[in-house]
Amino acid sequence: MLAAVSVLVSAALGACSATDEDTPPVASSPLLLTHVDSLPLTLASARAYRVDTTSAPRVGRINGSVQYDGTLPPDTLVRPTHDLTICRAIPDAPMVGTAAGVGDAVVWLLGVTSGAADTAPRRVQLTLEGCAIQPRIQRAPVGATLLVRSADAMDARLRFLDFESAVLASTDSSRVQTLPRALVPLGSAGAVVPLTSILQTPGLVEVRDDRHPWIKGWVAVAPHPYVAITDSNGQFSLQAVPPGNYVLVVWHERLGQLATPVHVDAGVETRVRVVLPQR
Repeated sequence: MLAAVSVLVSAALGACSATDEDTPPVASSPLLLTHVDSLPLTLASARAYRVDTTSAPRVGRINGSVQYDGTLPPDTLVRPTHDLTICRAIPDAPMVGTAAGVGDAVVWLLGVTSGAADTAPRRVQLTLEGCAIQPRIQRAPVGATLLVRSADAMDARLRFLDFESAVLASTDSSRVQTLPRALVPLGSAGAVVPLTSILQTPGLVEVRDDRHPWIKGWVAVAPHPYVAITDSNGQFSLQAVPPGNYVLVVWHERLGQLATPVHVDAGVETRVRVVLPQR
């Protein structure tokens, strides 16, 4: 269950020369308190989106950071129980980040219905290597093809689950558990399985291995360009955002989820700093 949260949205005031078109002015926002219990904050709840190139000159951008209120928690090691010639102890949910910010957090906008085309590659690769999913978390546009590859000479069966639907079902007995998006058996190193069904609808997809329960990964299936994953310093950027009022959602595998309203003006850079509380 999501709780009421407060998220600090801050910006340094800035200005630019009227002739400097590459440097937009910088917006500032006050401290915002957001009650999110009643909002559909899932990536899967994003509205239908259409590409609109006519509004390209009238856009803004969001640059931001995701930080943690305290010292990042240490990794917890998981020790495999079989296939030990391939599998070694690995972090259960590895923390990526520094004192400056939290990496591998997924950031998305809710409320945007039209805007720029998503220019991300239409072929995305997910690899089982060293008894782990590589990359641990990645972004993929709706409609792309997922190339599932195994570099490990062992039997595995990857299960692709709608994580957000599973969470809702676990807290609401009236909801029916959804079937996996796909089950993918892997049995030899070098095998590649191309899949189109997994990335047809938006949402946060959890990847599990039925035969190795410690293996886990994530794919954020993006309905529009305004979905990002923070870098190792917790930074993210959303470009060519249409002017308007939106909800910015941040989700992290270990640190939870927060949301804040954000306003975007044409020709303005909006700076956002989201601080995840200690858990």
